[in-house]
Amino acid sequence: MEQKGKGNIHLVRRVLVPLLIVALPIAAAIAYLLYYEHAHRKEMLTYQPTSQSASFGNENWAVFRGNAALTGRAAGNLPDKLTLAWQFQTADAVRSAPIIVNNTVFAASMDKHVYAIDLVKGIESWRFQADDGLEAAPLYHQECIYIGSNSGVFFCIDARTGQKKWSFKSDGKITGSANVAKHSETNRSVVLFGSYDNNLYGLDAETGTPVFKYPAESYINGSIAVIDNAAVFGSCDANIYQVPIADPNTVKTIDAGSYVATNPAIDAGVIFAGSYEGTFLAADMKTQKTLWQFNESEDAFLSAPAVNETVVVVGCRDQNVYCLNRSNGKKIWTFSAQNNFDSSPVICGDKVTIGCDDGRLYLLDIHTGKEIFSYTLGAPVLSSPAIAKNHLIIGCDNGTIYAFIQASYSPKN
Repeated sequence: MEQKGKGNIHLVRRVLVPLLIVALPIAAAIAYLLYYEHAHRKEMLTYQPTSQSASFGNENWAVFRGNAALTGRAAGNLPDKLTLAWQFQTADAVRSAPIIVNNTVFAASMDKHVYAIDLVKGIESWRFQADDGLEAAPLYHQECIYIGSNSGVFFCIDARTGQKKWSFKSDGKITGSANVAKHSETNRSVVLFGSYDNNLYGLDAETGTPVFKYPAESYINGSIAVIDNAAVFGSCDANIYQVPIADPNTVKTIDAGSYVATNPAIDAGVIFAGSYEGTFLAADMKTQKTLWQFNESEDAFLSAPAVNETVVVVGCRDQNVYCLNRSNGKKIWTFSAQNNFDSSPVICGDKVTIGCDDGRLYLLDIHTGKEIFSYTLGAPVLSSPAIAKNHLIIGCDNGTIYAFIQASYSPKN
């Protein structure tokens, strides 16, 4: 019996020892995987990684809304979360939208100054004093900054030094951004802007010499879009005008139903514009026929639209942001806040960013309108975002210019 017991022990050893040799590494591996999964889950609770690239913004944002057609669209993809890189204080409200060129932010304030600020450091390079408050956004063209004041003076400033090159006096305040086009006959650059004296002005960009003046029937207080060598703008006479640069007498108009207090956006031959009485429309630029209208709101559209291949996004004074199907005007979603949206949105990838009079900067999902991120600035935001070189710049009524960058990933232990 003793020999039989010893035989059984040897048998067990022969079976169990090899099994243990195989099982122990497997158990260790399983334990490691369980530990890694637990640690990874803990880290994931701390940080949800973005599916978006860190690269966002145009190379330059040289004109209000980012391009001559004023579509309000930036390249790349905004990240899911932003962080404040720097802030720059002026002496009065910043209602003008900034621009970004060659690593410099050019921004204007109601304190009568235009500022040149280093994009990365937030340090002032120069400042130019105008004659009055500045609501219009600056325009950059060939190393010059162009901007109009609330007293109706239009300035050309050297972008490198901040020195005035020339000025021109209109008879009404200038609240919309200028734009620039080539004159087809002279091949010279013509800078275009509207005034509260009801006129569209075309000036030689280099000298300030008047090239033409076209009279509307009421105020022009929005910015000027340029497409197909024509200036396109809205007026408080309830018309949207198309004025050819080379032949301003051959004008075409679109009846908007009520006065247009902001600029249109133009994309693929379609003009998108909102009116003061709550109508938003799309019209064919060639035929001037209205393609569709959106009439859900009775409040003013002072926000300029942003357009991409599929949607149009615009803020309204009814405290909503609307996203519409660009082909038929059907509402896709609405985002509501606690105050007016006079700021103009910018589309960047799968997100929309816009400021609000409730004092916040919002990032919204372009597909659903869901709020992804917001940042409290603490005062009404009438300024609109500029996005270039992985920076988002916006002004605020507290007199501050804010620079945002992608929030860095630093998981907690």
